[in-house]
Amino acid sequence: MSDVEAVHRRFYDTELPERATRPLGDQRERQVREFAEQCLAERLPRVVEIGCGGGRDARVIADAGLDYTGVDLSPVGARVCRDLGLRACAGSAVALPFADDSFDAGWTMSTLMHLPGAGMSQALAELRRVLRPGALLEIGVWGAAADGEWFDAHGRYFRHRTDDDLRRALGLVGDVVAFAAWDQLDESGAHYQWARVRVGGRS
Repeated sequence: MSDVEAVHRRFYDTELPERATRPLGDQRERQVREFAEQCLAERLPRVVEIGCGGGRDARVIADAGLDYTGVDLSPVGARVCRDLGLRACAGSAVALPFADDSFDAGWTMSTLMHLPGAGMSQALAELRRVLRPGALLEIGVWGAAADGEWFDAHGRYFRHRTDDDLRRALGLVGDVVAFAAWDQLDESGAHYQWARVRVGGRS
């Protein structure tokens, strides 16, 4: 485990039991409900979430009747989800503990921005591996008007990409069929980025 992963794991092992009780917020709840509805409409029953945390998104997905599986770097987060009756395990986004083509859809919010170096590319390659061709993937991360990386007061690592850079990264997984940004924070241009990707085939 890298130093960055160790810091994140310690933080979320402490944070997630309380975070599980927080409301999602209107925008996030709307997005996850629309995702679940899209999965149902397209008959994409097997859904994996990368960064399941305290199970807030997971409950919406599972309650819609989808076959949910979550994975989180924090064993505490995975346990919180299991205590809610959800299938979840501890694991790394860059080495997912699943076989190829295991899932019909993927969901990951506010997770992949914490991966340093080539971590996001590795995580996207793993998602492409475990999602079958034609699968639906929705991803959300914090981005900014310029590329950058920084650490917060807790020692958590953040990598912010521009909208264009995120689109290019996601293009390695498949076709970006929708993209939106909201919640600009300040003059730095920091904002939330959301994308819907149709996973491509593997050569």
